[in-house]
Amino acid sequence: MQIIKELIGSLKQDAPIKRIMIGAHWTAVSSRFCGMASTVMSQKPHGEEMVRDAGQLHYKSARELAEYAQSNNPLEACIGLAAINSLLEIPQANITVINAFKVVAEKGKGKHVAIFGHFPYLKEIKATARQLSICELTPAGEELPLERVAEMLPDAEVVAVTSNSIINHTLDSILPHIRSDAFSVLVGPSTPLSPILFDYGFNLLAGVRILDEELLFQSISQAATFRQTSGVEQVTISKE
Repeated sequence: MQIIKELIGSLKQDAPIKRIMIGAHWTAVSSRFCGMASTVMSQKPHGEEMVRDAGQLHYKSARELAEYAQSNNPLEACIGLAAINSLLEIPQANITVINAFKVVAEKGKGKHVAIFGHFPYLKEIKATARQLSICELTPAGEELPLERVAEMLPDAEVVAVTSNSIINHTLDSILPHIRSDAFSVLVGPSTPLSPILFDYGFNLLAGVRILDEELLFQSISQAATFRQTSGVEQVTISKE
């Protein structure tokens, strides 16, 4: 969880929680800014997991809530990551409004592409890549389990990792196996748009910018998937 600790340590400003919502697919926290993250439920039967101080979270500061990102309870961890994202000021340099998987598809032509997480555009990437490897926590079909990372990743020239790997604490075990010359992307609405992540070898950070908090919270409250979510736009920040 070294990355989480560094992200929390980088938060120079705190702010009160204005609003928090934990929806079926997304969690949002409004504090200094507005941040979101995937809602990840426990693997326990019925998905039940107790959140510390539930009903009182809005009395905490965003910095206090950010500490939840270190929790082994995935529901607490996603709340914490959304809180981190609510305190991060998005860098304006090298920012582009684009779907990151279009970049991955372009970079991956004729190459071995490794994807962590099941995303749209996989058919398009597979059509032009030399090889496409997909890793999942609960693999199905031709998907690979995380236990295969050490043997698969050293050959991959383009790598896209879901930012949910921060929530489930698997990112630290993935990063050491990404080759130094690979083009790597951390992708998903949960992605912290923090330059700190470039120090871990990522070339591109692909997340979201909140344009309208009210529309976002309304969408989340009605169980919107990302494609149904209003008030946000996909952005990428490049290392150079």
